Amino acid sequence: MFSATDAAFEGFRVVRRKPVVLLWWAGFYMLSFALIFAVAAGPIIGMINAFSALQEMGPAASPEDFEPFMMAYMGVMPLMVPLGILLGAVTTAAVARSVVEPGKSAFGYLRIGMDEVRVAVVSLVLSVLIGIASFIALTVAGGVGGALIAADVPGAWLVAIVLGLAAAAAIIWLYVRLSLAVPITVAEKKFAFFESFKMTRGHVWGLIGMAIIAFVMTIVVSILTSIVFFPVTMGLFATVDWEALEGADIATILQSAGPMILIAIVIQAISAALQAAVSYAPFSAAYMGLKGTATHL
Repeated sequence: MFSATDAAFEGFRVVRRKPVVLLWWAGFYMLSFALIFAVAAGPIIGMINAFSALQEMGPAASPEDFEPFMMAYMGVMPLMVPLGILLGAVTTAAVARSVVEPGKSAFGYLRIGMDEVRVAVVSLVLSVLIGIASFIALTVAGGVGGALIAADVPGAWLVAIVLGLAAAAAIIWLYVRLSLAVPITVAEKKFAFFESFKMTRGHVWGLIGMAIIAFVMTIVVSILTSIVFFPVTMGLFATVDWEALEGADIATILQSAGPMILIAIVIQAISAALQAAVSYAPFSAAYMGLKGTATHL
């Protein structure tokens, strides 16, 4: 039986049942950061240096001055996007597996296999479809509203606002209807592109309520982890002579502040792991509830 409020807190139950998953997921986030930097270190450093140069130019920067930054950016994206999709698929599949297959807890539910391939493909396809649908909805709403305003039609601004809200509502509705695609893909071992539509029929408002609660909990977790780790982070920052590093290149900065940066990454990885559990697990719990197989401890 699906309960929006019950499903919204599934992430906390996952961590309570298997606290060690936080360490596995945090470790995976750290490995992901390291892998991304190892693969794209050159372009990333080039982009940072180009951005620093633009900052020094300030408002006097011309369109030509932006070319080095854009070239560096275009060099980073072809490397970052595929890695981001793959690493994101591993994370979301692990969180889904922790709910739909709780007995398979080895390695913190992390795997690299066909589940992850299917999740990556499904996530990419649905993201593209949602992006196209969102673009169409917003373009139509903006075009019609703008035309009415330009024609000085009475009440045009009100109509434009209503159309904008309607477009936003349509986009949210589409997100919700497709929101169970990942847990279905992991649980049923198939490319579940549109099966979520059938399962979410009649439960849109409940899923929206669940998503809102989960979103609020994610913010709360972010705030609490920031409060807990803030003194540590500030203490580490205080050990570095940042004034002496002003204008230094990235290699010098890493050499001087490397240990502090590493600890900051560890802290961020732990926070990201907990937020992933809190934000992703509810949708897998909703899938289990709608399938009639929910078993909360």
